[in-house]
Amino acid sequence: MSSEIARLAARVAALERQLTRTTRTARMAYSSIEDGAIEVYDSDGALRGSLGLQDDGTVGFIAHNGPPPPTPTAPTVESALNGLTITWPGTWTDAETAPLDLAEVQVHISATADAEPDTTRPVAAFHTAVGGSVTIATGTYDTVWVRLIAVNSSGTAGDPSTAVPGQARKAVPDDLGNAIIDETKLARGAVTDAALALGAVNSTALADGAVLAEKLAASSVTLGKLANGAVTLSALGGALADATSQRLVDAMGEAAAWQTTAQGVGATWAHLTGVPDAPTGQTVGEAKGYIRLRGTTLVPYEPGVLYRISARVRATAQLGSGPDSVHVGVLGVGADQTTLVNRTGSNSPNSHYYIAASGRSLSTTDGWVTVVGYLKDRAATGASGSAGTNTDPRSPGAVHEAVRYITPYLWLNYISASVSGSTAVMQVDAVAIEALKTGVVDATNLVSGSVTAAALTADSVIAGKIAADAVTGREIAANSVTASEIAAASISTDKLVVAGGTNALSDPSFEGAYTAAIAKNEWSVVSGGNGSAKALRVDAAAATATTRSLNLTSLPVLSGDQLYLAIEARASTDWAGQALKFYARWLDGTGATIGFGVAQIDTPNRGTWQRAAATITAPANTTTASVWVESYQSTAGEVLWDNAVVRPLVPGVQIADGAITAPKLLAGAVTTDKLVSLAVTAEKIAALAVTTDKLSALSVTADKIAVNAITATKIAAGSIEATHIRAGAITADKLDADAINGKVVTGATVRTAATGRRLVLNPSSDFQPALEIYSDSSSERSPGRVRASVVDMGTWVQPEVVLESPLVASSRADVTLRSPEVNGKGLVRLEPSDQLDGHAHVTAQNGGPNDDSTVTLYGSRGSNAGGGYHSMVIRGAGITLYGGTREMTFTDGVLRTPNIVTGTATIHPAANTPTSVTVSGLSVAGTTFRAFVTASSSVPGSVVECTASNVTASGLTIWVNRTNTTTTGVWYLIIGS
Repeated sequence: MSSEIARLAARVAALERQLTRTTRTARMAYSSIEDGAIEVYDSDGALRGSLGLQDDGTVGFIAHNGPPPPTPTAPTVESALNGLTITWPGTWTDAETAPLDLAEVQVHISATADAEPDTTRPVAAFHTAVGGSVTIATGTYDTVWVRLIAVNSSGTAGDPSTAVPGQARKAVPDDLGNAIIDETKLARGAVTDAALALGAVNSTALADGAVLAEKLAASSVTLGKLANGAVTLSALGGALADATSQRLVDAMGEAAAWQTTAQGVGATWAHLTGVPDAPTGQTVGEAKGYIRLRGTTLVPYEPGVLYRISARVRATAQLGSGPDSVHVGVLGVGADQTTLVNRTGSNSPNSHYYIAASGRSLSTTDGWVTVVGYLKDRAATGASGSAGTNTDPRSPGAVHEAVRYITPYLWLNYISASVSGSTAVMQVDAVAIEALKTGVVDATNLVSGSVTAAALTADSVIAGKIAADAVTGREIAANSVTASEIAAASISTDKLVVAGGTNALSDPSFEGAYTAAIAKNEWSVVSGGNGSAKALRVDAAAATATTRSLNLTSLPVLSGDQLYLAIEARASTDWAGQALKFYARWLDGTGATIGFGVAQIDTPNRGTWQRAAATITAPANTTTASVWVESYQSTAGEVLWDNAVVRPLVPGVQIADGAITAPKLLAGAVTTDKLVSLAVTAEKIAALAVTTDKLSALSVTADKIAVNAITATKIAAGSIEATHIRAGAITADKLDADAINGKVVTGATVRTAATGRRLVLNPSSDFQPALEIYSDSSSERSPGRVRASVVDMGTWVQPEVVLESPLVASSRADVTLRSPEVNGKGLVRLEPSDQLDGHAHVTAQNGGPNDDSTVTLYGSRGSNAGGGYHSMVIRGAGITLYGGTREMTFTDGVLRTPNIVTGTATIHPAANTPTSVTVSGLSVAGTTFRAFVTASSSVPGSVVECTASNVTASGLTIWVNRTNTTTTGVWYLIIGS
């Protein structure tokens, strides 16, 4: 055989072996789908599915042209109050089991038995093959027909089931409770005189306010006709009775009463029955994942009426990271009953009126929680409505001026909006909107001047009978308030109280079920707190510097709100890290982080408990504070935490004005909220018939008291105290010339002028005493200030003085001078602006005997200019230059810069053969890179060549050619430019 034939035979044998290996390998073992999809066809060539990138940009498997699903068996239809209960057992007329591509079994209701179902408009659906039961309001009491039809995942519908008739039922006696027919159920004029028995209208049969003015003879109501205490709140009625006149309550028993307007990926909303611990009707609405829904019933919104919005909700499951949150309020709707009207007047489902709950954290340990808010009136033209919360009926929120209807509005599991397949579950037991009429005495109840001095007995008008601000200067006779009427030391300027809110943490000592549920992975609850049985522990050990954080809670806040943060921490003796932090992450309405407020310990005393505390202020656009505890950039040891405080700080409120006491008179009998408007006129009241025991608290307002009716002789000596005098009522002309000589004035505001350029000594300027400097500029939003404080740093106190420029637009400059701390440290800071976007500052800090003193020059670019920051820090040990995430240092004579990298690589060469090694994992700054390599050899001439190739920011390839196989070390230098 010739050599050519031998080579050909060897080549054929090699090809056969390669073909054998190829046929044994999976055909697509190393394949991928690039920017497209694989289509699946059946044996007839019909498209049945598509795997990969779809036409709408999503990725997945989409079914096409699936076979029609089987026909469901006929449902069971039962009459319900104003609706039908429809049950399907999950069986089929022409199949044993459900098809694997079943999407839903739709419920259709029609007026005739032969109507064809429209699969685009079902009234309800069963989404699982096991069937179920659903109750649907029909809106009619005529016979209707119910049919079921199955639809698969490719949108193909099967044949409808047999039509089953059903008829909603009306209310029967068993459906009505005793005394359910009240005055709202009777038509006007339904009860005539013929329907009333003789003598039936007695004192118990008369409704409050039923006896009007025209039914009373002049002076017929005399003193003898009124028993002591007879004219009370329960005996009165009429336009201002404190009773509910309009009420919408939904116990979550009707699916048609709610419409889902948004939901998260994989989220569901369902109405459940037979829930034994549901307080209202054992029916709940259940949201799995993020659900936003609105009521379908519109409530007319009437100005002047106080509306109470309430809901009872609970969380039955929560995210692994902690509790989810809920919003409860109303959706504003315009006059056309369709257009949405949010707080700014826009037709948008966002930014409505969350007056009962706004981003409220709801834990599974909270159980059923009832949230309540109040609305009244509309905002002024051009102004926005209230964002919420508004939980005080005395300070209700307002809607936008274009709102004419409202309906309940719920955002459930709000944090899960961006969480696919969220595990959070919330249930709603009941939602209510109630229109309330509040009881106050105003001009609609009394004819002007009807309560004259002759109708009042001496000393019958006391503080409890006089509404706030009712007694003005007009009602007090000249010189009637003398020294004998003023109690000793009752006139002071201490009219303001600074009050702190309660602790927002439900488990501040970390001993309850809530902390046990959220403490996962490196976090745990251990024995041995600081004065308590347990503490929260974090394992800080890590191979590299690692930050470990735990979210404790979230709470709604507004821009400018202040929180007091405090926590006790104990770092172990072997703990290594940069800081211990307790902080609030400020979030805007989209959930984006816009800043931080931090209480931290930079250098903890290891092995002992320390306290970190700070008062922080929410920046502009803040809607939520997310509170975290953190071991920052640590590598070893552990940290224990205990006794945490998150306390909202609220500004002081003024003490109520105008309470004038007269101890001789009995308090608390008469208000006029039960009197029909103008029913009691002057001629109806006999002289001296109205005595103090016939008057209820606050029933006599300013317009009911004749001019100069209250004189000095009517006021008992010493009965006017500080709490009875309205703020500002005592002016300079009311004080004796020497009244305040030698006196200490506490809490007062001292100013050089009322307006214009002036100096003001303000005892509470942003909750701190300050000297305020007003420039009289129209651009000035807030004055310049000089203020001093002593900051509690936990183990020491830090005195400081701050000089601030006037606030113009949204920014001010300040200079902060901090005197040395107890360990010798001190700080001076120059900051031209207090804004955080694109700011700069110069800081000089004395490090004391145990640390470096530093000078920091810091400058950043605004977000509109591209962002980023640069700084230079000069320390005792050297200089550091920062550029974004890069830094260059010059420490102890050694220069380190991010565009120069050196190192050593080891190569095991083959003799007289170029051999390479690749260096990777570098991060060299720059865009153009040059490398220099040198072989380390003790035998000159043995290294023939040493070169570099493939030089990039992340590494290079080094080549060595030498005459022997000696392992060779190569030094490399990469310079980026």
